[in-house]
Amino acid sequence: MKKQFIINYYILSNFILFFCFIAFVSLAQDDKDKNTIIIEGQVLDSLKNRIINASVGILEEGKAVQTDSLGNFRLESSLSFSKEFLNKEVTLAAQHPEFRTFRQKIVLKSYQKYVIRLSEFEELKAVEITAKLNNDDREISKIILDPKGLENTPTGTGEFSQILVTLGLGIVSNSELSSAYSVRGGNYEENLIYVNGIEIYRPFLVRSGQQEGLSFVNLDLVKKVEFSAGGWQAKWGDKLSSVLNVDYKKPTSFAGSASIGLLGGNAHVEGTNKSKRFSYLAGIRHKDLSYLLNTLETQGEYQPRFSDFQSLLSYKLGKLDKNGDFKNQDKNTTLSLLTAYSQNRYRVFPSSRETTFGTFDQQVRFFVAYTGEELMNYTTYQTALRLTQQFSQKFSMDFTLSGVDTREREFIDTEGAYRLCDVNNDITSDNFNKCTLVRGAASEYFYGRNSLDAQIYSFKNRSSLRLGNRTMVEFGGEIKSENINDELYEYKVLDSAGFADINYFVDTKTTLNSIRTQGYAQISHFFGTDTAEWHNVTIGVRVHNWSLNGQTFISPRIQYKYQPDWKADIQFGLAAGIYQQSPFYRELRNFAGQINQSLLAQRSLHVIGSMDWDFKFSKRPFKLIVESYYKQISNLIPYDVDNMRLRYYATNGAKGYAWGIDSRISGEFIRGTESWFSLSYLQTKEDVNFDERSFVRRPTDQRVTATIFFEDHFPDNPTFRVNLRLLFGSGVPFGAPNNQNFRSAFNNPAYRRVDIGFSKSLVFDDEKRIKSVWLGLEVLNILGVENIISHQWISDYVNDVQLAVPNGLSQRFLNIRGVVKF
Repeated sequence: MKKQFIINYYILSNFILFFCFIAFVSLAQDDKDKNTIIIEGQVLDSLKNRIINASVGILEEGKAVQTDSLGNFRLESSLSFSKEFLNKEVTLAAQHPEFRTFRQKIVLKSYQKYVIRLSEFEELKAVEITAKLNNDDREISKIILDPKGLENTPTGTGEFSQILVTLGLGIVSNSELSSAYSVRGGNYEENLIYVNGIEIYRPFLVRSGQQEGLSFVNLDLVKKVEFSAGGWQAKWGDKLSSVLNVDYKKPTSFAGSASIGLLGGNAHVEGTNKSKRFSYLAGIRHKDLSYLLNTLETQGEYQPRFSDFQSLLSYKLGKLDKNGDFKNQDKNTTLSLLTAYSQNRYRVFPSSRETTFGTFDQQVRFFVAYTGEELMNYTTYQTALRLTQQFSQKFSMDFTLSGVDTREREFIDTEGAYRLCDVNNDITSDNFNKCTLVRGAASEYFYGRNSLDAQIYSFKNRSSLRLGNRTMVEFGGEIKSENINDELYEYKVLDSAGFADINYFVDTKTTLNSIRTQGYAQISHFFGTDTAEWHNVTIGVRVHNWSLNGQTFISPRIQYKYQPDWKADIQFGLAAGIYQQSPFYRELRNFAGQINQSLLAQRSLHVIGSMDWDFKFSKRPFKLIVESYYKQISNLIPYDVDNMRLRYYATNGAKGYAWGIDSRISGEFIRGTESWFSLSYLQTKEDVNFDERSFVRRPTDQRVTATIFFEDHFPDNPTFRVNLRLLFGSGVPFGAPNNQNFRSAFNNPAYRRVDIGFSKSLVFDDEKRIKSVWLGLEVLNILGVENIISHQWISDYVNDVQLAVPNGLSQRFLNIRGVVKF
């Protein structure tokens, strides 16, 4: 194991060094010829938002480059073209599928800089009302993402969560089949997710990643993404690890897209009526993982069918001008309706499984023959009616009435007869790679009939008041009704040596009805000027009450960010606060299905320090982010991880801590593209009161994680691109079942994955109905690494021990995708 660990780190380190070498060699390249013509600049829309992947070029030269994630571009003309057209008039052009083509006559000079403004097909004359206090750069530990720059990330299914994991900065996922992620030592259920202001919930009964289906966020509909890995403001909710806030688009003209691949497809449409008073946004997705699941160790007939539909309808109330804009920008009202329906159905008829594990000198083979089937069916309806009222330029209120109805069914009826044996690894033997000594043989029958119905209704208000140009007050509240009905009935029968024994049995029925009441208030103040030294302070507090356990808690929070008056563009930040997570249904239920209604909220003290540095190297933009953090956790609810299912002990029986450091550098390592490298270190431990040990590693204690996203293109034809994604995470702990003193006693191998995508994009003129076509070829898990998600414990009757049989993830897979935008 130690030897394998050293080899793995050696391979990873050389792999990272190789890509760093490529990146920095490209940075060191100066202009090849001083006589070439260089045109630099930025492409923006009418509201001064940066436009990504716009094509910019000189028509007479016949080549173009694409803008990076900051909307920047750099054109370098060939020597022959420069000599012919220097000081002559040419046409500078820029185009993007969602905007009108830009053309302007210019006189070529040796060096020029331009800001290009693209207008939408039906450009509105809307005035963007912003304040200094809304500047995203003045919040701590917050990342702003533009989804247009992430569309080409090779993930196979296009799941947004897998794209999010690529960013690094403490965001971790150890399964490409799951939409779940953990942040800075937390688990999957400690993350807040909002879409247009409504909270999104994960399925309750999911056991493994391949059962999850589609995550809520539809990338085709997304306008803006905000993510905070800790220390967030009081206006966001009460959980321990992170906040993801997604805003869907506000269409201003007709557009749409359709995509298809080996793992599914999706389509979307958006637009407005003639008066611009009504707008619509709708998307449909379908995911079929049959081909990918056939690469798993367990063979059988997989029938995963995951589909969903989402729509956002908006209506402007009040007087509009001829362009569909409010006549009075200071006073306006908008009504919107978000609806979503998802049907996730996972069915499998397993037939066999063969896993060989151990060392080279002593290999063990685990073989299982299955009969029966598993069926998981999750149906979710979600809707939200939102009223936004702008009373004046300084005061606005937002009211949201939302509801969630989820119906989950789980039917299991399988039997597996297994054999555990030693494998002959003598290549000169006639019995090479065959079983020699049978260590154990038995059969296990698993039966389950589980159902869960949940209805969650919420009424929420968010309000903001500007006091002058430097002070912002925000406040709001929410009342939420939660109704859960759960029926759990399952058992396992182990038949060994002719003796049958029921070694697991659960039969429970639970009904929970409760009310949550929450409120918050915060004030932000800005000191200084944008062009010199400035300070920004935000102080806030949250109050939360849950009727089930009668607990009321208060959570104060503070953020401070400072930019000194230096030549370097550097910002420093500090955040501290109390973050508490009131238990939900999963935390209340223990291993036996019993409910602990007196369970209290987990409590965490966050302290975060950060540095953001924007700089240029070789005339290209870069950004370095470094954040360190410490969390002191009390009233902790311990849990074990079984594949993707968290099994809680349903008691406040532990305390813990987490500390670490995250670093990320991003920028134009290759001119005209954005790539990034992220490296993180984490340590998280807990001390539970039901064992004889002190602090032990928590199930999410993944010490070292690294991510690389690297993008390249042909210098003379940027429409041909290569995208590479590398994920590395050192091993997480696991333990033997039913033995508290062996929790987290062992360590998984490191998670290693490299995905690569090759793509070609075609952009057409405005007059054509089809705006662009994108074709991609993806090789997922290109190195064919056998990553492990969990272990199955099997008895070795010869040596009277239990062996941990690894459960692997997907193997190498080739995927083809195509996207059409119109």
